[in-house]
Amino acid sequence: MKRSKFRGQFLLSRLVPSMFQRRLILVGSGALVAAVVLIVQMARLTIVEGAVWRGRAEAALVHRRLIPTARGRILDRRMRVLAADRPSDDVCVRYAVLTGDWAYTRARRDAYKANKTHWVQFHEQDRQVLIEQYQRPYDQQVEKLWQTLCREGGIDRHELEQRKATIVRRVKQIASTVWDRRLQLRMEEEGEPISLIEVAQPISEQTAAHPLLKGVDHLALIRFQSLIAAAADDPGMAVWRQVSVEPSRSRYYPLQNMTLLVERNTLPGPLRRDTPIEVAVNGVGTHFIGALRNVWKEDVQRRPFRRPDGGTAGAGMDLGGYLPGDAVGWWGMEKSQEDRLRGVRGQVVRHLDTDQQQRIEPLGGGDVVLTVDIQLQARLQAIMAPAFGLMRVQPWHHDGPRPDPLEPQPGQTLNGAAVVLDVQQSQVLAAVSVPGFSLQQLRDDPGSVWRDHENQPFLNRTVSRPYQPGSTVKPLVLAAAMTDGKISGGETIECNGHLDPNHNDRYRCWIYKSFNSTHGPLAGREAIARSCNIFFYTLGRRLSGGLVGWYDRFGLGRSTGCGLAEEVRGDLPKLGAQGYGSVVNLSVADAIFMGIGQGPIRWTPLQAAGAYAALARGGYAISPNLVMLGDRVEGQDGYDLELDPRGVEAAMGGLEDAVTKPYGSVHSLTLLRHEPVFNIESVRIFAKSGTAQGVPLWLDEDRDGRFNREVDRIVRRGDHAWTLCLVQRPGSPRPDFVVAVVVEYGGSGGAVAAPIVNQILHAMRAEGYL
Repeated sequence: MKRSKFRGQFLLSRLVPSMFQRRLILVGSGALVAAVVLIVQMARLTIVEGAVWRGRAEAALVHRRLIPTARGRILDRRMRVLAADRPSDDVCVRYAVLTGDWAYTRARRDAYKANKTHWVQFHEQDRQVLIEQYQRPYDQQVEKLWQTLCREGGIDRHELEQRKATIVRRVKQIASTVWDRRLQLRMEEEGEPISLIEVAQPISEQTAAHPLLKGVDHLALIRFQSLIAAAADDPGMAVWRQVSVEPSRSRYYPLQNMTLLVERNTLPGPLRRDTPIEVAVNGVGTHFIGALRNVWKEDVQRRPFRRPDGGTAGAGMDLGGYLPGDAVGWWGMEKSQEDRLRGVRGQVVRHLDTDQQQRIEPLGGGDVVLTVDIQLQARLQAIMAPAFGLMRVQPWHHDGPRPDPLEPQPGQTLNGAAVVLDVQQSQVLAAVSVPGFSLQQLRDDPGSVWRDHENQPFLNRTVSRPYQPGSTVKPLVLAAAMTDGKISGGETIECNGHLDPNHNDRYRCWIYKSFNSTHGPLAGREAIARSCNIFFYTLGRRLSGGLVGWYDRFGLGRSTGCGLAEEVRGDLPKLGAQGYGSVVNLSVADAIFMGIGQGPIRWTPLQAAGAYAALARGGYAISPNLVMLGDRVEGQDGYDLELDPRGVEAAMGGLEDAVTKPYGSVHSLTLLRHEPVFNIESVRIFAKSGTAQGVPLWLDEDRDGRFNREVDRIVRRGDHAWTLCLVQRPGSPRPDFVVAVVVEYGGSGGAVAAPIVNQILHAMRAEGYL
């Protein structure tokens, strides 16, 4: 018995240490696992992610100050400055004032100080009541600040509020993007959910001052600086300590307004005077030079100032990227050449731990040289100003009052466009769109630019509005038909007034329609000079789908790549899979009408000038352009149309006969007596007029994008007036320049557009081109 008891005690003694040991082992194992986890985590932080955390630590010890850059200049072909930056000063206000946080933060601090003893005992609602009481003086300070900015800055309160809201909205968008990216990175690093509050530290834009007034004048600048200085010792002006004057640059356009003396002794008889007229031209070249606007969300997305994660130690920053308050090209060359014109900021980096400083100098934007001669541009705008007379309905434009009240009536202002193109290099020397506008008009009375839907002054008609070409395409059609063997050099086509022998009311010639007469048998050269529709109806029918291919080669239906983002392609039937010989859904009627420049085709004045320049080169096409780069024109390319030289010769002969022969369509004007359309001497002129059916201009009153006869209103209709002219200097082997003019709803091309071309030739002589 004793032995059994002893043995039980022995076994128990053996059992107790065993259980203790197991617990000890268990605790030790847990400690070991924890140690391993800590070691692994330390290894990860120091080895795997060391660079990331080190970068964040370094970034916290770095202070950065950006150095503004200068935007490149825009120059004309004679290196005259059209747009440039100049030093200026901006009035900037810290972000917390813009959001209202500054007044609230100051009020909460004051309320806490005054009630510190009992603060923790107050309910939040009671605290807010106290804060509101302390906030009123600060709100009054902020309100006086806004009033002062409006008064001294010359802007209304609505504009100021828009600027504030724009800055706040963009900063919030940037912050949201940055925080979202930070959150994603942290979740990837930690491998577990992370709350947004852990990564939503303020970004630099939320602590910076943002410009509310740009380019402040000298007197206002002095007043702002005195207010900022006075705030240092006056608690009642504390908000002005959040205001600063920062050096910046503003954009100016030194030649946008000119006054010119224009001779009138070569005008048609009713307008001819021996004394010149002084014409004020506002907005010289505004359509193609462009202007700047504030940066939009799309700009920031295209080129952000920094990567969404902020990079490490500034490595993720693009100093050329966009920040709220930046300026960006709005239209014209300022827009299309944005990346070249925009410079890259510099920065000063100070390391707070070592007090060392690094400086990166800003890189200014590149200059852009245009092919345009701004002085010639101004002369053309003066010629096409209503005060000069040619862009008003004149007695010789039409025999008596026009029966349709929606056609332009005597004295009414006309709209249109003109282009002057150098043939050899396909450089645009001038591009005028009427009506125009000035930047001051856009700033002071934006409604007169944006909401004038009838005249659309903002529209650049030289590249942004296509028109049916009318008879101006007839020389191109003849050259194409002779190249394709659809007509021989000596072949004639009989004009009996109408194409269809069984129907005299369709496909009629203009001479039959107006005078019940015919042209008789005509060869190609005379058909161009007389502008016979029957001849070119016939060629259109013979060429059929092949004519679409030829129009494509001449540049219709495709962008010229001139350098303006606003350019449109125009209209041309779609080519089939087999290329130039096949066209999708082209009817016989379409082909017939395309032979005289009607039907499903439209081109812009610049495309028209480019096509005539190709003809003048003997069939070699070069894309028109507005931008020079070194010794060549940027983006310029060329290709041979492989025209039959006999076709080119016949077309050019017809263009010359249209001017020099008594039966030519641009030979003379019928006033009290016949007088020549062109009265400039010592040059050789090749020209063709065109009268093209225009689509009625209607106002979309219900804004649904469709014409509703019961709601929408037609405001203008009639024919567009065209004249295209090639001019050749003495001694030149071929024409040197093309002039293209279109007048919307003007009527007869020979009566309306051709006299404008004549004055443009005189302007070119005045500027030394002829």
